[in-house]
Amino acid sequence: MAFDSTESVGPVPRSDLDELLRGTSPQVWEALRHQSMLITGGTGFVGKWLLEALLHADREFELGLTLSVLTRDPNRFGRSSAHLAHAAPVDVIRGDVCDFEVANRTFSSIIHAALPVSAPNASGDDLAQLAEAGTRRVCEVAASSGAGRLLHISSGAVYGPPRNELPLMEESHWNESQVNEYTRAKRLAETVVREQWPFEVVIARCFAFIGPAMLPSSGSAAAQFIESAALGQGIVVHGTGETLRSYQYASDMARWLLTCLILGRPSRAYNVGHASGVTIAQLACQVTRLAALETDVRIEGHATSGLASARYLPDVHRAERELGLHNSVDLQDAILRTLAWRKANCMYP
Repeated sequence: MAFDSTESVGPVPRSDLDELLRGTSPQVWEALRHQSMLITGGTGFVGKWLLEALLHADREFELGLTLSVLTRDPNRFGRSSAHLAHAAPVDVIRGDVCDFEVANRTFSSIIHAALPVSAPNASGDDLAQLAEAGTRRVCEVAASSGAGRLLHISSGAVYGPPRNELPLMEESHWNESQVNEYTRAKRLAETVVREQWPFEVVIARCFAFIGPAMLPSSGSAAAQFIESAALGQGIVVHGTGETLRSYQYASDMARWLLTCLILGRPSRAYNVGHASGVTIAQLACQVTRLAALETDVRIEGHATSGLASARYLPDVHRAERELGLHNSVDLQDAILRTLAWRKANCMYP
């Protein structure tokens, strides 16, 4: 039985959350105490992990958090993630990111993670307009609600296709050639948050992730390989397998993002990801080996174009140096943990 995006997605492992709490600076949790936070994109992979982390910290440290989650479909959120949607600190707000209302609410901080990878039936121009309108509305709400800080969840895609073999640094000039609609939309959103607003802004440029709750429908090669392996099926690589990526485990991702929110320097961008690269073919072979599949990886060998064919690795020295961040989970452990979660959260024939 394969996952569908409307299915219930179980809680992430308690051991991951405990590890996340231990690895996060106590300064972060103290700064979050009694905060009222608004999270857009809280029903997606990144948002769900942030909610899991915040709710676990709230229980363990008695933080007294109030977490408002914006979603267009509260009923669907309640079905797919009931343990999050119905948690006592969570207040679900129905609305679209482009025009939602929050009455006279006050927020301490806001996490904006609402831009999808693609919009149904939307052209490139529509996606860019969605990014601009949604981000501007979030900034307006942040200003009117008295928020002191906004964490803008951006993407490494803003850099465009890499010009050389070096990891992408926050200071890297953006490549203007072969830029796709998603890159344009993410760039436009960053432009909006860099305008003059009466609150501090920190930008997190996210790269590739792996971990529980990432659905294969997300388009992630890692999630698709894990899905095939969990079902006992052979893994197929749609391409040459030479694409180079790095994968940060989800608990590390959530820890980095919360640290960026609290400790990040105002108006600063931070790459969020893992520095160690692996080709897609190597990833497929590693998942196959760790899942003990009896079939070999099949590589179709068709070259892809644009960003998908490039090296796509972050330079994370800024986050390490300024925020004291590091990755605690290597790729092998990340695969094993994700496989175990996936098998525990589905009935197989």
